[in-house]
Amino acid sequence: MPTKAEIQKELDDLKQTNRRLERALNQAQLDIDSLEIDEDKYKAPATSIHAREAIKRAQAEWNRNVIDPSERINAYIKSTDGLGWSWEKDYIKNGQFAWCGAFASYCYTKVNSNTRKKIFPSCYRMYKNWSKTSRRVSADQIQVGDIVIVYTSKRSVQGDHITLCSDASTLKDGYISTIEGNARGELGSGEYGEGVIKRERQLDQIAHVYRLLGSDFDE
Repeated sequence: MPTKAEIQKELDDLKQTNRRLERALNQAQLDIDSLEIDEDKYKAPATSIHAREAIKRAQAEWNRNVIDPSERINAYIKSTDGLGWSWEKDYIKNGQFAWCGAFASYCYTKVNSNTRKKIFPSCYRMYKNWSKTSRRVSADQIQVGDIVIVYTSKRSVQGDHITLCSDASTLKDGYISTIEGNARGELGSGEYGEGVIKRERQLDQIAHVYRLLGSDFDE
C-alpha cells in the first residue's frame, strides 16, 4: 500500500503535468488563431494581425515563468525588441523599474521603435499622446490585443498600470482577461506570484483603452 508521501508526490507530479498541458493547449490555440481569423472576435482593422502577434508573444513570455526579479526583464527594458532603453542599469531588484509598459512594448515589438521608446514606458505618456486620438476606445468595445490601462489604489487620471487584453469573450459579464508584466497574479508555473502574470480585470478597474493604428507599425 503506498505511503502518504508517495501519494503526495504522485499528486504533485499530476499537477505539474496538468500545468504543462494547459500551457501547450493555450499555445496551440494561439497558433490556430494566427491562421484562422475569427471576424467576430477580432474586429480591429489592419492592426488585428499585429494584435494577435502581440498576444502570442505575451503568452510565450508567460510560459517562460518570469518571476520578479529576473534577468529576462532586461529584455523588455533594454533590448531593441522592447523599450530600447539601453542606458538603464540591469534590472536586479524588485521595484527597481516600473516595467509594465516595457513588457507591453516587447509584446508589440513591431511597433516603430520611436513609439515604443517614447510612449510605451508609462501610463502618463500614453495618456498624453493617445487619449485625444482615434487610438482611444471605450471600455465596452475592448478587443484582444488592446492596451488596457487599469487603476490601482492611486486612481490617477491617466491610470496606473499597463496591461494587454488576452480574452474579451467575458466582456458582457463585466470583466476581461489580461497578460501583464510587473504585477501579481498567476505565473506561468500556475502558482500565484509577481512577474509576468495572467489575471482578470473588472470593467470598473479600467481607466483607458488604446488600440494601435496601422501607422504605428513598421511595415
